[in-house]
Amino acid sequence: MQIFKITSPLVLLVITNIAYAHCGGAFCTVNTNWDVQGVWDKPGVRLDLRAEFVDLDTLRKGTHKTQPTGEIDTHDETRTINRNYVGTLDWGITPEWGVTVRVPVVDRSHNHVHNLDDGFGNVEQEPESWQFTKLGDMQAVGRYAFHQDADGEAGVRFGLKLPTGGTHEKNSNGERAERSLQPGTGSTDAILGAYYHGRLHGAGWFVQGSWQQAVDTRDHFRPGDQLAFDVGLSYAATNNLNLLLQANAIHKAKDRGMNAEPADSGADYVFLSPGLSYRITPKVQVYGFAQTPLYQYVRGTQLTSHWSAAIGISTAF
Repeated sequence: MQIFKITSPLVLLVITNIAYAHCGGAFCTVNTNWDVQGVWDKPGVRLDLRAEFVDLDTLRKGTHKTQPTGEIDTHDETRTINRNYVGTLDWGITPEWGVTVRVPVVDRSHNHVHNLDDGFGNVEQEPESWQFTKLGDMQAVGRYAFHQDADGEAGVRFGLKLPTGGTHEKNSNGERAERSLQPGTGSTDAILGAYYHGRLHGAGWFVQGSWQQAVDTRDHFRPGDQLAFDVGLSYAATNNLNLLLQANAIHKAKDRGMNAEPADSGADYVFLSPGLSYRITPKVQVYGFAQTPLYQYVRGTQLTSHWSAAIGISTAF
């Protein structure tokens, strides 16, 4: 992610990392791409390395917190901790054309309890857990800026999410994790979006919308379509320090297929994401975001988080 100095040509944010709850998987939804918040005066390559922490520890039904049911022959979700490491390589081919490749590594632990009948009509809870660190689903996204002037830039984004993440992770007992917990969805998804960024005195702002939909699936699982909308502002507090603020909204449709859990998938979220960036050298910046939910609605019962965080470093070549 490039966090920019407002007094230079504007550069900031945007790939949305969609959060998806169910029992387990989530990425921070802050926008951290290079293209949307600013015009690149010259083509070039930029590298971003980012670490995220997303703790899903709150069981929710609809918009309200809830408690495990303890129903026999079902399982109750307990907690999922996601530590994601995301590398992003952006190549500005020309001032108008560019491509972004994003590679995530997912470090995920998940716990739930299986509710068994003890033979006397009582519930006996059997804990189960999974832990893995694996490659997730990569993205390759192109962009085209069809309008550029002194006031800002407008463009479109288009590309694919690729099925590079695994879908067969098991725990120490040999039990395969649910599909929503796996490091990958197993699907190839089309990504289409549009953006605009503008310049203000001492500040910059952006707005973006994107749509993601599976176009090829496997193993009887189709992830729900995703719609994301983001708006952000960056203010230059000093020559090197920027104050950042984003609002991120996400709609995810329910998953489908024999291996899906449609009754407990799909959600709507709105997040507020304040942050800071600091320019170490003219080509290297560090940044951090904290994210808190303003609104959470989940279909059925799902784990959600009450906060998440992302830190990273970016450099240009």
